[in-house]
Amino acid sequence: MSRIVFSPVTPADDAELRALLARNVMEGGISVSFRREPSYFAAAAVQGERAQIYKGCDADGRIVMLGSRFRRPAYLNGTLCDTGYLADLRIDKCHRNGLHLYRGYRVLAEKMAAEPLAAEITMILHDNAAALSTIAANRAGMPRYTPLGMVHTPVIGLTLPRRALDMPGIEIRAGRPQDAEALFAFLNREHARRQFAPHYRAEDLAQGRLKGLDIGDFLLAFKQNRLVGALAGWDQHAFRQIHVERYNGAWRIGKPLYNAAARLLRLPPLPPEGGQMRHGYIAALAVENDDPAVFRLLLRALYRAGRRRGWHYMVGGLHENDPLLPELAAYPHIAAGGRLFAVSLGEPPDLDGRVPYIEAGAL
Repeated sequence: MSRIVFSPVTPADDAELRALLARNVMEGGISVSFRREPSYFAAAAVQGERAQIYKGCDADGRIVMLGSRFRRPAYLNGTLCDTGYLADLRIDKCHRNGLHLYRGYRVLAEKMAAEPLAAEITMILHDNAAALSTIAANRAGMPRYTPLGMVHTPVIGLTLPRRALDMPGIEIRAGRPQDAEALFAFLNREHARRQFAPHYRAEDLAQGRLKGLDIGDFLLAFKQNRLVGALAGWDQHAFRQIHVERYNGAWRIGKPLYNAAARLLRLPPLPPEGGQMRHGYIAALAVENDDPAVFRLLLRALYRAGRRRGWHYMVGGLHENDPLLPELAAYPHIAAGGRLFAVSLGEPPDLDGRVPYIEAGAL
């Protein structure tokens, strides 16, 4: 068995890291690769304010493993804390064994012990059986994975035109520069009601954790000139992409039937194997009192805006217990999602039962 040497990544590794992401496929009914073109490091900005990224190199010095720990401000039991997000675990097939995984997680455990955070979370695709049976299986010597439920990330097709919705007393409009202060105060107030929800600042726009977003990408809901809801349409294609690598099982059999029906119903077809999804994320979501009617208006406005921007799909992310999920799931969609876990060296964080909110565009 070849020995793997672990060390922090450097800017010189960028091209090799991107190649590793491209050849490591997230298996499932629809197997996909998550790409970071043209720069791995530039794309990582959306995942956290500070990154600890480690590579594993084989005897020839080739990068064959990758793992990241991102530090980001988020709300835990209503209090703003520094939290961790574990992401981008990639291992080339020929090196996928328990020993290499154990040694990689030992590096992670050392970082978690040296720089403890209020909570650390990760998400594993719900049909990634290999990861769920190894990483999340709580084997001896590995960090503890505590299940926190399912985060649904439905992929909503945008080809079918839909009429605008309205509701007496509610105005929906795009954000303006003068809205920024009130918008971010509103987002953070509402995010404090959700577990792990991000804390954002206006300076996160453009090049920070909201890289690629502009204030004009936000849709705002006002009731008597008071902000009561917000979300944004986040297009990340300039720096992060999803490629469909292959269809498996029922999806392989059903894809031609789906695409035939899609043509009749004027829905977007599934991309060909090797093709890229043209999509945007439903981001920075906050609705006062979880009012489903306000969310319904915002979601329809974003649907229409996404069509104008040339998206084929929009992707949201809501926990299985989120009261707004039925509105999101009401749109025809391709089901997708992942299992949310708290990751700890000892006891898991003491959570007070708030519903988690995980930014789909920051996974």
